[in-house]
Amino acid sequence: MKLYVASAGTGKTHTLVQELLTLLRQGVPLRRMAAVTFTRKAAEELRGRILQEVGALEGLEGKEARREAHGALFTTIHGFMAAALRHTAPLLSLDPDFSILDEFLAETLFLEEARSLLYLKGIDPLQKEGLLDQLLTLYRKRSLAAELKPLSGAEGIFALFQEVLAAYRRRTVEMLGPGDLEALALRLLEHPQAVRRVVERFPHLLVDEYQDVNPLQGRFFRALEEAGARVVAVGDPKQSIYLFRNAQVEVFREALRRAEEVRPLGETFRHAQGLAAFLNAFVERFFPEPERVLVRPRREGEGRVEVHWVVGEGSLEEKRLQEAMILAQRLLALKEEGYAFSDMAVLVRSRTSLPYLERAFRALGVPYGIRRGRSFFSRLEVRDIYHALRVGLLEGTPSPEERFSLMAFLRGPFVGLDLGRMEKALKEEDPLVHLPPEVQSRLGWLKALAGKHPFEALKALVRDETFLMRLSQRARTNLDTLLLLAASERFPDLEALLDWLKVRARDPEAAELPEGGEGVHVLTVHAAKGLEWPVVGVFDLSRKERLQEEALLVGLGGEVALKGTPAYQQVRPVLRRAQKEEALRLLYVALSRARDVLVLTGSASSYPGPWAKALAALGLGPESGDSRVRVHDGKGVPRFPPPSPMPSPQPAPYASLILPPKPFPPVYSPSAHRKAEGEPLPLGESLEAEGLPGFARALGTLVHYALARDLDPGDEARMQALLLQEVALPFEEEEKARLLEEVKGLLGSYREMLGSLLPGLEARDEDHVELPLALSHAGTVWQGVLDRLYRVGECWYLEDYKTDQRVAPEHYRLQLALYWEAVRRAWGVEAEARLVYLRHKKVHVFSPKELQEALRELEKAPGILSQGLEPGLL
Repeated sequence: MKLYVASAGTGKTHTLVQELLTLLRQGVPLRRMAAVTFTRKAAEELRGRILQEVGALEGLEGKEARREAHGALFTTIHGFMAAALRHTAPLLSLDPDFSILDEFLAETLFLEEARSLLYLKGIDPLQKEGLLDQLLTLYRKRSLAAELKPLSGAEGIFALFQEVLAAYRRRTVEMLGPGDLEALALRLLEHPQAVRRVVERFPHLLVDEYQDVNPLQGRFFRALEEAGARVVAVGDPKQSIYLFRNAQVEVFREALRRAEEVRPLGETFRHAQGLAAFLNAFVERFFPEPERVLVRPRREGEGRVEVHWVVGEGSLEEKRLQEAMILAQRLLALKEEGYAFSDMAVLVRSRTSLPYLERAFRALGVPYGIRRGRSFFSRLEVRDIYHALRVGLLEGTPSPEERFSLMAFLRGPFVGLDLGRMEKALKEEDPLVHLPPEVQSRLGWLKALAGKHPFEALKALVRDETFLMRLSQRARTNLDTLLLLAASERFPDLEALLDWLKVRARDPEAAELPEGGEGVHVLTVHAAKGLEWPVVGVFDLSRKERLQEEALLVGLGGEVALKGTPAYQQVRPVLRRAQKEEALRLLYVALSRARDVLVLTGSASSYPGPWAKALAALGLGPESGDSRVRVHDGKGVPRFPPPSPMPSPQPAPYASLILPPKPFPPVYSPSAHRKAEGEPLPLGESLEAEGLPGFARALGTLVHYALARDLDPGDEARMQALLLQEVALPFEEEEKARLLEEVKGLLGSYREMLGSLLPGLEARDEDHVELPLALSHAGTVWQGVLDRLYRVGECWYLEDYKTDQRVAPEHYRLQLALYWEAVRRAWGVEAEARLVYLRHKKVHVFSPKELQEALRELEKAPGILSQGLEPGLL
């Protein structure tokens, strides 16, 4: 193997193309070469570069090369494996006409087989949390070793995975995903005649981005090389940042150890002098020989590196906001120096850093575009569609995961149900039958959609008017794009569509639609790989590693370990060490994107992340005296600039008119008015005086909550659950016990009154609880909540429940009058308004004459103006 060890900006692809041209000049036909790289995008770029160079060749070799160019193999590594398999298919008992599956569609088919097998075994994956995720992890990690090795404790899940994988392979005999191509490529290596045929067909292999090769791919290339293929590879181990895709820098290091010829690539036409010196210092400090290739800049100009630290008091979140403001101010200053915003990029390690940048850029008027934000499929409007589709398939008692989808659907834009009504239903074993009638209607609509073709169901949801009217224009555009993407797929059923949405949402590199056009490019470091800009900002240096505790780990050598086992503790440190090493390589990629100016910003923290530690190790931390470092006191940096002065508007013609004062605020409540009038609070005479502040309020809240849900005081479990309400949390255990006894007693009194002083629940033809209302009266809008409004035959009853120590109905006459008037105007009925004193088991009925008199007294207040708001029960 001939191996080029490169640094950023040293022309890796150019070098590979020159190797190809050298072969052409030596008389090697283009059809006998294969040029491969890591991603489809990079493969297309490689193809374009080669075709451009071949088109410029002169002589006979140029004519022959142009004739063969468009049939030559310039592809991805998986594309090359597919070509090799087709070429040797008869030897492997393989149909050469197999199709290649998209990575995510292959995962979807695997999940379908997993669910089918679990169903046959009587296992509900939704009840066994994380089981499907563990199987999918094993599926994705097959590229780490020819055979995964279950460690002690993981034998059961691994055996289940093997069963699912066998079923998946039976289904996909003629459809191969990326992992299947790799597995079959290893089978090819076991057949000497097949290996010879591949080498005869492609005796010259040119591999770009070799640092991104996974162990199985590395083994494949090594076997072809040992069989006689001449392999030329180019790579930069300092830019190996795809560990999550199974790429391992050790594959490159092994190739480096056994390569017949190693050539460094050090000349850079990208970096200015000062940036090149900075990168060399970084490489010398953190990377070993022979990976340590220093760059020799061929550009004029010094360039510059700036490091900005926010220090001082305040939380890390506050510092990040100030840090974003500093970066935005620096970009504006660079714009004044002549750099266009489109020549600038800001890189972040994690998408969680983006909101700080967006706030600062908007505040200072810096145009920007998120070139690759979070996955398009994880946007809220797309997830709303996903949850609605899942709800359409609900039958019987929902699992915890299905309950989450139901909750998201009920609270989301399709229904918009309030928390109280939703909570009541979700506490039931079968929540679907306890939902309000209007929601039942929406559920029926969803179930009807679930019986249609998957794409038709998706289209009906996306076009639902209730849903669309609550979305922004950007969200609607995203949904149009979702329809276009889904239209190109062929979903056999709704479950397949759901799997597609779920798996796509997990893609860390899937991009959402670009926001805006010209402006500063804002993107993650992974998305910036292979790109460069004159000005680059690296934001949020202090962000730490987020190392999640996965339920199942697959080690770098294919070791499978379950959480909670000793084996897990052996595998985890190795993985974490690899992740920490990759964090430094990720920083190198970020630093090496800049051509002229590199602006780094961070916030001082007691627990800095790996990037901040690296800068400190280079002598560029907050305590450094280096001239490139600037320290900002957090107190002195404005979070947002003051608004630009606006010209004073001309006064309106009616500005000089003085309206008479109103007696009440624009929106008011009866209880607030009663307190403002200085009326005593009967409940406070006894309970609050005993030294239990808040007891009365908690009692009233819990009693009304229980009455609205018709809770039985004898149901001990439901009664104990009341104490989980926020109003009960401040009390000690003894106080909670007393509170609960009070609640039970008042509920018991209410139950005794049913059927005698109050109509029984079964006798009511209509029964509405906790109805919000708004009533325009006496110059203001009165708002409140009716405890209960129900009908028995032709008679309507409006009840307000009281837990007071003494009976004093005069305190509530105005409140009941306003409620009574709201019902009369909104529904056209005159209900019997009455107070229900639970503690005394008494009912006080207000006559219509008393209520009308209370309303007239309210109207006598000075400065009354009529308002046009229609009354209503909301």
